[in-house]
Order: sequence, then C-alpha cells, then structure tokens
Amino acid sequence: MFRRKIILVLVVALVLTSGLYMANSDIFETSNPYKTEVFKVENGFGYQINYNSKLLIKQEYIPAVQLNKTFCTEQDANSVAQLVSKKLYNKENPQITLENLNQLNIALNCNN
Repeated sequence: MFRRKIILVLVVALVLTSGLYMANSDIFETSNPYKTEVFKVENGFGYQINYNSKLLIKQEYIPAVQLNKTFCTEQDANSVAQLVSKKLYNKENPQITLENLNQLNIALNCNN
C-alpha cells in the first residue's frame, strides 16, 4: 500500500512537471508579441524584430562587434534574434554582448 502511494506521488509529480514545462514553452511562443525574421544581406545574414507587426529592430550586422560584420549563417542570425526577442519579452535590456555571442557560439569570421 505504501509503495503504491509513493509511485502515485512520483507519477503525479512527473506529469505536473512535464506539463508545466510544455505549457511555458508554448505560452512564450504564442504570447510573445516580438516576432523575429532573418534576412539575407550582401555578404551574410541579418535579422529584424517586429512588435505587433511593426518594425522595432533591424540588425544587418553582428551586435557588439567593432567592425560591420554580417552573420555568417542564417542560424547564427536567428539565435541572436531569438535571444533579443526573449530579453524584450522579459523586459530586460536587449543589448547583446560579446559574452552572449560566445555563449551562442556565433561565428565572427566567415570562411567564404
């Protein structure tokens, strides 16, 4: 009897934990008014962020880098755009630092 109660408690905890995780991911995606879009530029990629369908940020170059360098890949531009979007959604300063770029493994020199 005691074992059944423990198993039941563990199953309920597992269901609740996984349900909360999935709900939080879906809520962010559907309720976030900041939408990202990656676009092609001459030598790479950039991104823009729209707020309720209005252009808020247009970033043609990698932020926090001295020279005007474009993102090497669409994935790199998208990763930074998603981070900026998340910061805006959480009412944080959307500034991107070199540390952020390193954490996201953003390539600063393209091999093309």
